[in-house]
Amino acid sequence: MPGKIVEQMRRFSQAYGKDLAVGGTRWRYYRVGAGPALLWLTGGLRRAAFGYGFMERLAERHTVIAPDYPPARSFGELVAGFEAILCAEGVERYALGGQSYGGLLAQGFLALRPAPVERLILSSSGPADFGMMWLPADYLAVFLARVLPERSVKGLLAGGLMKVVSAPQAEREEWLEAVRETINHDLTRADVVSHFAVAADMIRKRIVRPEAFKGWPPLESSGGWSGRVVVLGAENDPTQGKGDRARYEALFERPIEMVSLGTMGHTAALLDPERYVALLEQALA
Repeated sequence: MPGKIVEQMRRFSQAYGKDLAVGGTRWRYYRVGAGPALLWLTGGLRRAAFGYGFMERLAERHTVIAPDYPPARSFGELVAGFEAILCAEGVERYALGGQSYGGLLAQGFLALRPAPVERLILSSSGPADFGMMWLPADYLAVFLARVLPERSVKGLLAGGLMKVVSAPQAEREEWLEAVRETINHDLTRADVVSHFAVAADMIRKRIVRPEAFKGWPPLESSGGWSGRVVVLGAENDPTQGKGDRARYEALFERPIEMVSLGTMGHTAALLDPERYVALLEQALA
C-alpha cells in the first residue's frame, strides 16, 4: 500500500498536472495558484510533485509552474521544454527558481534565456561555474549509468540523494520510502543517464560563465526589481560551501542576497513547508 506522502503526491499530480508534447518528448508539469509567475526547477529526484506542500502554500500569492524532467540527453532539450511550457501557459515575465540540481539547471537556463527573468532564486544549490576538469567525472557517471545493471544504476543516483533528505523525524522514514518508490518504480535508466549527461553537456559547452550574464538587467536599471540573485542556504547542508557567495558574485558580477535556512537542511521544503514559503516570499517580495 502506498504511504500517505505518495498519495499526497498523486493527489497533487492529478489536481494540477498537465501534459505537453515538445519535439516528440512528453513533458509533465504542474501549474498551481495565481499571481506573479515563478518557474520552479526541482531537484535531482526529477519529480516536482515532491514539493506539493510548499507549492500549494506559495500558490496563495504566486503562480507556480514546475516541470518534471524527461530523460533528455542534452541541456538544449530541457531549454526547449521549459520555453514551450511557459509559452503554453502564456507566461512572458517570471521569477526563476531552482532547488539543488534544479539550481544548476536554473543558472544554465538564465544564461541562455535571460530577458524574461526578473530574478533568480537558488535554494540549497551551488554555483554552476564548473570547469572542464569536472567533465571526466560526469562522462564516467554517464558510462556507468549505461552499462551497469539497472538496479545498480538507480543506486548510483539514490546514494547521494538519500543522504541529504531533511524531513520531520516523525515523517522521515515515509519521505525516504517515497524517494525509494520514485527511484525504483518511476525513474528509468534513461533518467539516470540524463541526470549526468545534461550536466556534462552544460560543462562541455561552457553555458554558465560570467559573460553569459552581462546582458541580464543590472540592478540599477530597474530600481532593484530585475537582476536580483537570492541564495537560500542552510548551515547544516553538506552540499553548501563556504566560498559559494564569492563564487556567485564573481559569476553574476553583482551583489548576492543570502537568506538563511538555519538548520533546515538540504530539503528544507520537506522539513518545514510553512517556514520555507515564508523565506521564499522574502526572496520574491
